[in-house]
Amino acid sequence: MKKKILCLVLSAVMLILGCCIPAAAMELLPEEEVILVAEEVAEGPYATPYEDSRYLAYGEYVLHFRVKEAANPVGQIIMIHGFALSGYCWENLANILVENGYTCVLVDLPGYGYSTRETTKTERIARTQLVHTLMTYLSDEPWIVAGHSMGGYYAQGMMQEYPDSVSALLLYGTAGNAGMGEGIKNMFTFAPVITVMGAMMEMLVKMDFVFNMMLKMGLQDNEYYATYDVAKVKDPLSIKGTGKGAIYCFTEVPATDFQGLRTCGKPIFYCNGTLDNVIPKADRVKFAAHLPSDAVCVDVEGGGHMFIENYAEEVAAYTLAFLG
Repeated sequence: MKKKILCLVLSAVMLILGCCIPAAAMELLPEEEVILVAEEVAEGPYATPYEDSRYLAYGEYVLHFRVKEAANPVGQIIMIHGFALSGYCWENLANILVENGYTCVLVDLPGYGYSTRETTKTERIARTQLVHTLMTYLSDEPWIVAGHSMGGYYAQGMMQEYPDSVSALLLYGTAGNAGMGEGIKNMFTFAPVITVMGAMMEMLVKMDFVFNMMLKMGLQDNEYYATYDVAKVKDPLSIKGTGKGAIYCFTEVPATDFQGLRTCGKPIFYCNGTLDNVIPKADRVKFAAHLPSDAVCVDVEGGGHMFIENYAEEVAAYTLAFLG
């Protein structure tokens, strides 16, 4: 009897272990890597006013972009906009560059234009990775990467992270970025803080007086402002979630690798407006000193922070001379 009871106990133990060991082993196995695939889709998350709008889905993101194709292309440029703007800010400059043989791609970063608005539940993907995914989706060849203001920081990040995909840098109205400490970044991305700050930004956009004043400050050109299509800037900023998205974008700006930039071996063009009241002159001078000795640095006399729009012809002339 005792032997039978012992056998039953041992059998039960073996049965339990037999069930548990495979489960434990399963828990120890590494999670299967999720391979994301970039896929162009017919529609984005928001309706857009552009006939040439296109959308690239990647992970939980949908990027809105526009391709301005040159008839006989001699090069390709991907253009990254600045804070509170969208790919539209490149419109005037891109049209001139296209006429001179450069295919231009205007992309909206997440949180801006007509691309995905992130939430705290979004499975996050770095913006540099998203832009690089778009670049490699469109072409296997290296790209000239252009960045304005905050977009200039991301352009530098593209050079640092994907040097083989970048043939040259075009930097407008920007400078170097020392980076954001983890403590400050965590504070900005803390749910209650980002909710309040996002709501404040969206409220300011709705205040016409404040919004128009900021736009005038950026342009520094009342005559040009009088004919400016304000809706092209304001409409996408009015999309719900833009405030939070803008803060996410700001906290993810890549820190500049000054040594890497100086020794990258790639052509660099650096252009600023003399009346830029967003990027201090001291910061522009300091950044220029970190660039390679063969970098081309030019100033647009009278240009404000958004000089790539109202001084597009002059900027294009400088840019084309640099590109040769």
